[in-house]
Amino acid sequence: MKTTIVCTVIVLISLVSCGKSERKTPMGPTAQVELEVVDSLIVDELEPLVMDDHRGDLGYYLFRNTKSRQPLLVDEQGTVIQEFDILNEGPDGIGSFGSGYRLLNDTSWIAQNLMQGYYVFDYQGNRKQHLPAHWAGMFSISVYTNRTTFNPYIKEGKAYILGEEPNAFDHKAISAKELGSEFYDQAKTIFDYDIAAGDFELITTFPDAWKPKAESRYVGPSFPLVTINRKSLKMALLPTVGNQLFIYDYSGTAPVLEDTVLLTHRYRPDQAPEANLDAEKWLEDYPIFTDLRVCGDGFLVGFYTRVPAEVVKELRAKSEEYYKLPEAKEATEKYAKPYYILVQGGKQVGVIDKLPIHGVIDFANEDGFIYVNDNRDPEVERDYNVFYKLKVKQ
Repeated sequence: MKTTIVCTVIVLISLVSCGKSERKTPMGPTAQVELEVVDSLIVDELEPLVMDDHRGDLGYYLFRNTKSRQPLLVDEQGTVIQEFDILNEGPDGIGSFGSGYRLLNDTSWIAQNLMQGYYVFDYQGNRKQHLPAHWAGMFSISVYTNRTTFNPYIKEGKAYILGEEPNAFDHKAISAKELGSEFYDQAKTIFDYDIAAGDFELITTFPDAWKPKAESRYVGPSFPLVTINRKSLKMALLPTVGNQLFIYDYSGTAPVLEDTVLLTHRYRPDQAPEANLDAEKWLEDYPIFTDLRVCGDGFLVGFYTRVPAEVVKELRAKSEEYYKLPEAKEATEKYAKPYYILVQGGKQVGVIDKLPIHGVIDFANEDGFIYVNDNRDPEVERDYNVFYKLKVKQ
């Protein structure tokens, strides 16, 4: 079986208030959203951290060391309460590769092992439950530095995990090369996992209203990103190709589509190109979506511009290992830039093209704050971590 390993490194560490949908200052869909720094969180750790979760109602942050990948529980003052020793094969371990950590409730949190599934822990570090991964086979693996691919939430007193699993279907039996656009009718990667019962269910993945599907055009796998507002149970689904965000009410037994948001940005083409299944992957320069986060009562959508294919061709002509060339680094710094789109009230209300402080967005949540982190590449060297807390300027 051929395995494709896709490593997506997304450096996003941030704190920003997203604001409410009822704004005092009207904003057009492409108006620049102004952010302001309102606070900062200092964590006395030498190794750079990323923020996997924050719950203001619990008073907890969950951080992850970027090298060891160990999870740290931190309070609102930045004090490390506990560093969980779970990356081992012991009775309270999850194996060697922890790929993300999220808070569940006041008694439990969840760890993901990319290969083995999900583990429920208490705050003393005791492992309570293992929820195995549901794979049809290992066909592709996406490793994110600054993003988790699962979202624990509570509905009617029961705990669930909403997440993304690109290996949930058989990529050989459901082949894009053979099916073309019909691939989107059969491929399912979005799941809902009942924690107590252990029931795993695949749910909406490619909505019928998604333009490539509606137009019978194959534009690549386009596996969606998903997130859910833990307070309102609004679920957002974002195919990584195209320009549509789908917002559902998931307070019932199945997601009910409420809004389809047309996303627009000057660095995004109006239409995604049809995928050439025979083309070299390194020639692709379409700006796929790479980030989706809850932001207040809305959502924050992110993407990176990419180095143009013609530039990559020139670099590749110099060396097969062109990515090691100084010119490649210069091209990345020149062309690969992060951009964000803010959605509130079921519509796009603005864009974020530049942060008011050095760093990248790492986290945003239902409290309406965005956290920015420059710890991997600080302007001034330091032996501790700083996370800047921002909000939308009213």
